[in-house]
Amino acid sequence: MLRQTSSLVLLLTLASPGSYSQRKKNEEPKPQVMPLPPELPMALAAETETLDFHISPLLRNGGLAAQIRQSLGDLIRDTHGETIVKLRAFVAGAGDARRVQAEAADLFTDHKLPLPVLSVVQVGALGDEAAKVVIEAVVSTHKPVNPNGLAFVAGQTGTSLKDAVEKLANSVKAAGIEPDNLLTTTCFTSAIENYAATRAGLLSAFPKTSVNVVQALRDPPNDASMCEAIGQLSQKPAGEVIWLSEKRTTLVSARRLIFTGMQLTFGSFLDDAQQSFQRLQRAAKALGSTDVAVQVNAYSLNAYAGSALRKTTSFPLSTFTIQRVEGLPAIDASAGIEAVLAPDVAKPAGGSQ
Repeated sequence: MLRQTSSLVLLLTLASPGSYSQRKKNEEPKPQVMPLPPELPMALAAETETLDFHISPLLRNGGLAAQIRQSLGDLIRDTHGETIVKLRAFVAGAGDARRVQAEAADLFTDHKLPLPVLSVVQVGALGDEAAKVVIEAVVSTHKPVNPNGLAFVAGQTGTSLKDAVEKLANSVKAAGIEPDNLLTTTCFTSAIENYAATRAGLLSAFPKTSVNVVQALRDPPNDASMCEAIGQLSQKPAGEVIWLSEKRTTLVSARRLIFTGMQLTFGSFLDDAQQSFQRLQRAAKALGSTDVAVQVNAYSLNAYAGSALRKTTSFPLSTFTIQRVEGLPAIDASAGIEAVLAPDVAKPAGGSQ
């Protein structure tokens, strides 16, 4: 009897590990919950006299995610630990534009850098067929670089790129900005036939500007183009903010500026547009008053959404630019807006429209 009991115990002992292993194999693996990337801020403030502007180079290798990471890495490297306040990314092709936010959040967190605000726009093409993204950065430097302030030139629209650049040059001259002091220029064109020649033409007019040229739509309805720019002032303006309405230029010597990320609107009615403006101002309100606009950019997928934004805004139309684009980082979005605001500034000089 004792021998039979010992044999049974031995059999159970030998069988148990195998049956336990079999049960483990049959169990469903527990799902791994990946942490969400940190949310980027919707508004940040920076000292006006410290602001500098960078544009990532066009890349030829890799998919969208790889090019986003490399472009951001290049900007982080080139700014030498200075604070990147704002990113504006232009994505071309069929890639998911929402990848920019995730990659930016991860990379800045990995480098233990403050998270920037972000705007993402999908365009028809970039200056190289292999390029999938180009990213502009507003940077707060360690020392003053704009002692007299900045001039923000809103979108100058022409029947062609050449016409838009000529209008930009006229506004820059009228604002008293020396050609060598134009810091950054972005042009939305109907077609990029020769990127190198286009870029060279802009640099011949403004030798030290950082140039970004994008094709706004894959299939544009006409040859209309638009150029905007930011330049250094050679002397302080008479007020903290001055609107040069006829030239669509704003002179700024205010101590601080607020940069917002993009607020999306999900309809083409006036109420939809009004809600997006309210969200934008709410996001910026914690940093100061939001009544004085320096630059407001709207990106729309159709004429109706753009018209609703124009009719709804309380900001001066001389600071306001609407640009048709190919897409936005939400499938159901119809338009998006971003702004540069001057907080705690008295009513600006100059006309309001």
